[in-house]
Amino acid sequence: MIARSGEENLDGWRLPADQLEAQISTLAHRHLTEPTFAGRVSMRSEAGEIARVRSKLTNLTSGQNVKDILALVERIRITPGNIILRLDPESVAEALDIDVDALDANALQIEAPFQLRKRGVETKIILAETPRDRDEALIRNIALAHHWLERIKAGETFGDIARTDGISKRRVQHMIDLAFLAPAIIRDVLAGEQPLGFTSDWCKARTLPSDWKDQRALLATL
Repeated sequence: MIARSGEENLDGWRLPADQLEAQISTLAHRHLTEPTFAGRVSMRSEAGEIARVRSKLTNLTSGQNVKDILALVERIRITPGNIILRLDPESVAEALDIDVDALDANALQIEAPFQLRKRGVETKIILAETPRDRDEALIRNIALAHHWLERIKAGETFGDIARTDGISKRRVQHMIDLAFLAPAIIRDVLAGEQPLGFTSDWCKARTLPSDWKDQRALLATL
């Protein structure tokens, strides 16, 4: 459970409470908006009742208000790699205008695997099936680096590219390394699955190794 300090401790990693709450809210919201939830939450399966509950759920989840969603959560249990939520029957019954005795208890439990991704002192919870955040700036810079490499092969220099594109020669020299990334790393970037610390700004301050194995080893430390 959330500690008094406002952070969660899992295997020595401390998680900011606001991030943990946001992920719990996301998990509960995803559960409530599942197409089948309206039909499962009440043991009264009449079509009219399901339609009414579905309408209530739409109103409840349309704003995706974190506090409103969290108010429905009765209990949180976190084990290594797994989050289990229990929705409060009385709160759900009130929100959906259902007799609490008509609720299906099985529909109120939510379980989801998760991973922890760590960068320095920052730790991020990644829920299974959560859409990844693609770093569009990094993707553009990788494409640009490949474009610059083709121009270099055609005879241009770093200075030529800098003058033509209106940027510094140093920027070209630093970012050109992205043209030599391992294909597996590029696939991860396109899928939004690269380490949190692997950003354009990080690349500007470092020289990437040319060996693909060394690249993967370096990025694994982020």
